[in-house]
Amino acid sequence: MDETHAKALSIFYPEILRKADALDENNVQFVQYTSADAAMSIIKNEEIWLRNTQCMNDYREIDHGIDCLITAFKNESDGKLFQDTLENIFPGIIKEIIELFDGWLPHLRSSTYIACVSEHPQEENAYGRLSMWRAYGGKRAVALVLNKEPFRAETDIFHAYSHPVAYQDADDFSIKFGELCQRIKQNSDFVEKLGRQGVINYIFDIFKTYALCTKHPGFSEEREWRVVYNPAMRASKYISSNIESIDEIPQEVYKIPLKNIPEGNFYGATIPEFIEKIIIGPNDHQLLLGKTFEKLLENAGCENPWEKIKYSGIPLR
Repeated sequence: MDETHAKALSIFYPEILRKADALDENNVQFVQYTSADAAMSIIKNEEIWLRNTQCMNDYREIDHGIDCLITAFKNESDGKLFQDTLENIFPGIIKEIIELFDGWLPHLRSSTYIACVSEHPQEENAYGRLSMWRAYGGKRAVALVLNKEPFRAETDIFHAYSHPVAYQDADDFSIKFGELCQRIKQNSDFVEKLGRQGVINYIFDIFKTYALCTKHPGFSEEREWRVVYNPAMRASKYISSNIESIDEIPQEVYKIPLKNIPEGNFYGATIPEFIEKIIIGPNDHQLLLGKTFEKLLENAGCENPWEKIKYSGIPLR
């Protein structure tokens, strides 16, 4: 990452940088709580599915982020400061930003595909997280503990990007938006050097992130990260799509291959590298599922696959 881009990220994306650093400092991995059937599909097909945001547990999540952004942007204090600061640097830029964002807003709602994972601290290795067992995976849930490095690879071959979810209501968001305004104002000379189009690109990208990765604070215990992909904006030849039926809803699904792509600087993605362990969730078929996933991992090329299998002892009721 060059110095100019790193500096720009510190202005527009400091929370994301802090979250990424915290993963390393606290030895946190990612985990996906899902059904045993979906986990089997990931291993056998060697791919991660990205689903349309309209199929999320709460389809209103995207509206929550958009509403927070619009409210803050129109605010008479922080919103006005944001607009005035950028107008002083590049006259007329706010109109361009509004037209760009409004033009793409329908596509953000209808054509965005995501995969969701959760932060996984070491202390949850033995049992997993009770709230996640209750919320995801149904009666036969498993947790795939994943190598986080592929999510953070410095590559643009997929045009899909990993972002931590911000758990904020409108008031929380307004505070964070105000802090963004202050950073832009304090670094106005540097922002000017980015150039008009460069600043538009950064602002548009952070606005997309606000819209797609802001969630009600009541869900904060999920500690979610999202892989975000929008083929209408920028499609990748490395991501395929197909019509699949999920929960009896036929839908288009985009698929990221779990394989290393050296020419794209993408590593650590094969099943033996990517899946660090599998926690079998509380259910009445734990041993059967454990043996089944041992076989699936063995078939996928894992050495000593039994070492990757753990059983949650939480007495889920």
